[in-house]
Amino acid sequence: MAKITKRTKKDGTCSFCIRVSNGYDRLGRQVLVNRTYTPPPGLTGKKLEKELQRQADAFEQEVRSGISLDASMKVDDLIERWFTEYAEKKLKPKTVYDYRRLVPRISAGLGQLKVCQVKPSHLMAFYSNLEEQGVREDSTYTAVPALLDQLPKGKRGQIAAAAGVSERTMATLYRGGNVSRSTAEKVASAAGLPLSKAFTEHSKAGGRLNGNTVQHYHRMLSSVFTKAVQWGLVAENPCKRAEAPKAQEVDVQALEEKDVVRLLEALQDAPTQYSVITQLALLTGTRRGEICALRWSDIDMDAGTISIERTLQHIPGKGTVFNPPKTKRSRRCVKVGPDCMQLLQEYRQHQKAERFKIGSEWVRRVEIEGKRVENDLLFTKWNGAPMDPDDVTTWFGRFLAAHDLPAVHFHSLRHTNASLLIAAHVPVTTVSGRLGHAKTSTTTDIYAGFIRSADAAAADALTGVFDRIREKSHA
Repeated sequence: MAKITKRTKKDGTCSFCIRVSNGYDRLGRQVLVNRTYTPPPGLTGKKLEKELQRQADAFEQEVRSGISLDASMKVDDLIERWFTEYAEKKLKPKTVYDYRRLVPRISAGLGQLKVCQVKPSHLMAFYSNLEEQGVREDSTYTAVPALLDQLPKGKRGQIAAAAGVSERTMATLYRGGNVSRSTAEKVASAAGLPLSKAFTEHSKAGGRLNGNTVQHYHRMLSSVFTKAVQWGLVAENPCKRAEAPKAQEVDVQALEEKDVVRLLEALQDAPTQYSVITQLALLTGTRRGEICALRWSDIDMDAGTISIERTLQHIPGKGTVFNPPKTKRSRRCVKVGPDCMQLLQEYRQHQKAERFKIGSEWVRRVEIEGKRVENDLLFTKWNGAPMDPDDVTTWFGRFLAAHDLPAVHFHSLRHTNASLLIAAHVPVTTVSGRLGHAKTSTTTDIYAGFIRSADAAAADALTGVFDRIREKSHA
C-alpha cells in the first residue's frame, strides 16, 4: 500500500511524497522508493484526493512491474544497452557502425533526459534541430605530427596495405593534405591510434541534414524505445506518437545512352579488374558490394547466370566483412547475355595469369560469413585478399574526370541499368526482381520518372500505330 505524505514549501505551495515498498534487500531490510507529485494550481478537495490516489496506484504498479526503477536511467545509458544487448547481436556490422555515428547528435540533444521523461515533443524538437541551417558538418581530416612520426618511410607501405588505401591517397596524407573520414579511420586503425589522436578534423559548417538522414535518426530511436518497452523500462514508445520526418525524393542519377557508349569505349584502356567491375554494374544492375563479393562458384557459364549470395563491406576497425544480401529478395539469380559471359571468361584467364605471377604470396583461403573457404573471389587486392569496395568508388570518380565523362556515382550504373530496362518496356516486376528490391513498390518509387517517360513513349508509339491503321482504312 502506497503511503502519501504532504510537504509544504516556504512559499506556501505543496507537493506530495508517494512512498512504495519494493520488497526487501539481501539483509532483510525493506526497500522503499519515492516519487514526488506536485499538483497543478487549483486542484483541491475531492479532485485532489482522487488524483493523488491515481498517482499512487500507478506508481505502485510501476514498482511492482520493475518499470519505475530502470526508467530513471538516462537515454545515453539506454542507447548503450540497446547496442550491447540488441544491435551488436542482431544487426549487420555495417548497420551497427552507421548507427554508432548517429550517437553524438542524439546524446547532445536527448542523452541526459531520463528515459521516462522522453515525450513526443522532445523528439519533434530534436528532429527540427537536425533540419536547421548549419547542423550538417562535412569534415575532412589531416594527419597530426604524432601519426606521421609513427609512419617513417620504411613503414608507410605496410600501413597503406593494412589500411587498404592507395599509394596516392597516402602520399596526400604525408604531404599534410585533406583526406576523408573513411580514409582517416582506416589509417588510424592500421596505426593502432584513436582517430582523435591521429587526425585533426576540419568541419565545414552550413547546410541542412535532409529528410532521409533525419529519418535514419528516427528509425534508430524508434528501435531503441521499442526495446525499452519490451524490456519493461517504459510503458509506451514515444516515437510512435512523434511525427516522423518527411522523406525527400531520391535524386536518381543515370547516364544517357550516348554517355554509356563513351564510358564503354573509355573502359578499354582501364585496369582490367576495374573495367570488368564497371561493366558488370552496367550489365547486371547489381550493387557495388555484391559485385566485390562474387566468387567463381556463383557464375554458371553454361546457363549464363550470376548468383548474388552475399555482399562485401569495409568497416573501419574491422576491415572487409562478408554479409548476407541486403534483403531476402536481394539473394537472387541474374540472367546475362553471351557478351557478359565472354567478358567473364576472358577476365578469368587474366586473373589466372596474375595469380601465377604472385605465386605463393596469393591468399589461398578467405573467411566468408564465419567460414574459411577456398579463395575463388573474382575481384581482389594484388595478393588475392578481399578488396575494399570503397576503392572502386574512388577509382571510378577519378576515371570519369580523366575521360571528361559526367560526374556520377558508381551506384548510378545500377540506376542506368534500371532506366535502360524500363525504356525497353521490360515489366517493372522483372526489373525489381533483377535489382533485388524487397518490394516492387520500391522500384516504382525510385524510378517513377523513368516509368512516366517510358509510358509517354509507349503512348506516342500507340498513337502512331492507330494513325497507320486509319490511313489504311481510308485507302
